[in-house]
This record gives sequence, structure tokens and C-alpha cells, in this order.
Amino acid sequence: MEPIDWIAILGALAWTPHLFGIIKAWLTKSKIRVITEKNASIGFTTGGPIFNIGIAFSVEHRDIVISDLKIRLDHESGEKKIFEWQGITQKMGKMTTPDAGDMPFEKEQSVLAIKLNQKDIEERFIKCQEVSFMTDKLEYESKAIKKIAYLKSEGKYDAENFLREQEMTELYSFNKQAFPWKQGKYSVSIEIQSPEDFEIVDNHREFLLSHLDVEELSKNQDLIEQDYRRLLVGLKEGEEEILWQWRNPSLVKT
Repeated sequence: MEPIDWIAILGALAWTPHLFGIIKAWLTKSKIRVITEKNASIGFTTGGPIFNIGIAFSVEHRDIVISDLKIRLDHESGEKKIFEWQGITQKMGKMTTPDAGDMPFEKEQSVLAIKLNQKDIEERFIKCQEVSFMTDKLEYESKAIKKIAYLKSEGKYDAENFLREQEMTELYSFNKQAFPWKQGKYSVSIEIQSPEDFEIVDNHREFLLSHLDVEELSKNQDLIEQDYRRLLVGLKEGEEEILWQWRNPSLVKT
């Protein structure tokens, strides 16, 4: 064997540990399977468009930390919306009381990150709001907050009167015009991020909204001003809480 051949063999052997490392990392990369409840929860409030969903994650190969979760909705018309997690509720079991019987025991979790492990499949209720709405709403809210601060500094602030100020009427109008729901088919993509490499499967769904669904949800637009009044003034004695309309369309795996 020529010297050049030995050099080639030695060079290949030098790469072998690195190659094994690549293969091992690929074989042990986390695989996350998305399991959802049969129905989503869709709404519209002073918090804007809302998309809530019950999700469980099945993890293979290694534990992993999720640092972000988004829901991408594509309507058949081509309109796209992105919803970002704002809160997580984890079911911990049931608590029995003499008066109320069995009551679900839940824990609110941070949305900074959640750790998924291979041993358990834990269901989490993910509360999501539309990204662009939350960003744009800050502009209107900051104007209202500055006006409140000014009026208070002048000793002229009155909550009831402030509800009729221009800053509030603009906020009402922006909120109502953000109503997004339409009749037809929506494609759902559940997107997660992690500092580690992973593979995600079964993260696509579809659902349908009927004309009646949209009609019922649109009634929430009429409650926007009432809810801001509740936030600034409070409820009068004997006044009922605001009852928002919600729809729960069936999710179909695609």
C-alpha cells in the first residue's frame, strides 16, 4: 500500500468520532408529537381575537424545553393570523369538597418556558392572543393612560366622563375593527421553539366556522365599551358580569 493510501485512511479515521457524534445527535434528537383536544376555544374581547387550545405533548428520545409557542391560522380566503401564548393552565387533578363535590385543581404557569419530559404526557390549556393586535393596541392604550395621568395631575379626572374622551372612543373603534373571524375553513399550524434541535409531528389541524358562529362571536363587539367601563369604573351593585360569546369548533387532524 502506498504512503498516500495510509494518509487517506488515517484522515478518515480521524473523522470517525465526529461522524459518530453527528449520528448520535440525530438519533437522540427530541421528537415532539402534538396531541390536541377535540375542540378549540375561539373568542373576541377587549383582549382582541383569542384562540385557546388544550394541548398535550408526547416526547421521544430526550427531554426538551419549549421557549415559545405560536398558533398560525390561515383562512381559506388567504388571510393569515398569528396567535402567541399568553398563559398556560395545567390540570393537576381534582379536589373534593362537601358543598361543591369534585372540582378540578389547576395551576397557572409562566409562558416563559415549559419543560417536556419523556415519562409523562401532561395536558396544558394554552391561552393565545393575536400578535399584531396586542402590538397595535399598546399605542391606543398608552394615549389613554397619558390622558388619565394628565387629568389626575390637574384634579379633573372623572372615570365616567373619561369614558367619553377621544382617547377612549378611538380605543373602542380600534378594538371593534380588529374582529377577525370569518365563515369558512381555517388551517391551524402549531409552531414551537426551543434552544435545542427537535422534530415536531402531528402539529396541523383544520376547523370550520359557520355563518352562525361568526354572527354569535360578532355580538362581542357590542360589549367592548361596557367592558372598558367595568375596568375603569367597576360594576354597580347588582350589575351582572359581562358574558362573552365563545365558539368551540371541532379540530380535524391534517
